[in-house]
Amino acid sequence: MVELELRKVTKKYGDVVAVKDLSFKTRKGEMLVLLGPPGAGKSSTLKMIAGIEEVTAGEIVMDGQVINHIDPAERDVAMAFETYALYPHLSVFENIAFPLRSPKRAHVFSEEVIKNKVVEVAQFLEIDMLLERKPKELSGGQRQRVSLARCLVREPKMFLLDEPIAHLDAKLRHRLRRDLKRWQRERQTTTVYTTTDYLEAFSVGDRIAILNRGILQQIGTWEEIYNQPADTFVGMIVSDPPMNYMNARIVHEGERLFLEAKGVLFRLSLPVQEKLRSMREEEVIVGVFPSKIALVEEPSVVSSGTVIDGVVKFVELRGSRKIAFVSTGRDFNFTVQLGVEENVRPGDQIRCLFGEEVLQVFDKQSRKNILFLS
Repeated sequence: MVELELRKVTKKYGDVVAVKDLSFKTRKGEMLVLLGPPGAGKSSTLKMIAGIEEVTAGEIVMDGQVINHIDPAERDVAMAFETYALYPHLSVFENIAFPLRSPKRAHVFSEEVIKNKVVEVAQFLEIDMLLERKPKELSGGQRQRVSLARCLVREPKMFLLDEPIAHLDAKLRHRLRRDLKRWQRERQTTTVYTTTDYLEAFSVGDRIAILNRGILQQIGTWEEIYNQPADTFVGMIVSDPPMNYMNARIVHEGERLFLEAKGVLFRLSLPVQEKLRSMREEEVIVGVFPSKIALVEEPSVVSSGTVIDGVVKFVELRGSRKIAFVSTGRDFNFTVQLGVEENVRPGDQIRCLFGEEVLQVFDKQSRKNILFLS
């Protein structure tokens, strides 16, 4: 198990800054997921760790040693590329076996051991029936699994997995989320994994680092990120549909603070009230995840939170979830995530609870969570 640290790492391609002052530290044996949209700098970060791309500024440290200028072959990391990067003239078997037959390792593994390792990883990824084929005879998903197998067949210090299951069908992708995590835990190999899918990140990651335009937005467990997103961008990327946002005005009523948005007065938790008192801002952004808005029965007595009545305008079914688009008639619209068993239809009147503990408040200028501001 190794420990990896990036210290203010920057990568530029001409005038384009792909990664900017990126700093984070992995724990030994953990799966750290880099989550972000296309162009966030995830692949560039992996390539710098692997040594494929040079670092423009900053340091990459592995177990206390700066590895910026160490040859890629000497870093002992195995990388699976999103673009597959297979050798077209070699069979699937030979592609997977290639790292084990490199000059550095040729004397370590016998042909029998190589065959056993290739078959093991091919069976794990359900490509053992394809071992004699050439890459041109494979589908995109099959090629991706061959690329992943070529990485997993090794026993390196670190795995670097660049969107390794992005092109697979949904059923296989869901299985591999679980199985890849088990594979990594059994071997206790430190792994950096990239994805654009927050559900995938939450499923496989011990911790998640969220990137936007090459800048680290937040790092933590999925519970930490989901319960307290660092800024409005994080709230957008870790929820589908994204977090509901509203501009709000700070209202003082005696000893208590409230937020007023489109005629609705939102109750706030004590930590948020205390933070707002220390700020000089008069307006903020209030946000809440659709999954954290609860339906309440009528009549109901609510001692904590804010109840809002609305009309369902549209309902969208997404597998085991229903997404209701709600309007209050005051130019105040929001989305609510419900269980598929909820009998909610367009035109229905519903009553929604915005709990004090689920409201997130963001600074209007920086768009950062006020609880993160010093």
